[in-house]
Amino acid sequence: MLLRCLALLFVPILPFVPLMTPLSRAHTANAIISGIIATVLAGLSLVDNRARTAVALVGAWVAFSPFVFRATLVEEVVAVCWGVSTFALMVGPFSDRPRSSFVAASPSRPRQRANDDHQVPLAA
Repeated sequence: MLLRCLALLFVPILPFVPLMTPLSRAHTANAIISGIIATVLAGLSLVDNRARTAVALVGAWVAFSPFVFRATLVEEVVAVCWGVSTFALMVGPFSDRPRSSFVAASPSRPRQRANDDHQVPLAA
């Protein structure tokens, strides 16, 4: 759950990347569409695990998109870093809800009394 909250801070960066760096038309469209979908699903992931999985799939798509479309080095770095980070935040070890598990206590055994032979009685 902690990483889902961090993802809500990180995921909305992608739709604004085309404003900061020069991207081709394919990567600009991919960044805007995937970024908006991922932002909406990241908000929904706080209440539903299926949305968390969907955001992870969007992150995987963005990470692999530079290998599908022709990309420059800047486009590869932006897409792969954002995609892998989003994927790791959504399916990482701390992304699941906290769980409580209860374990039954072991059956109690009667305590053995200490051997009182070695103790000296006190005078009253």
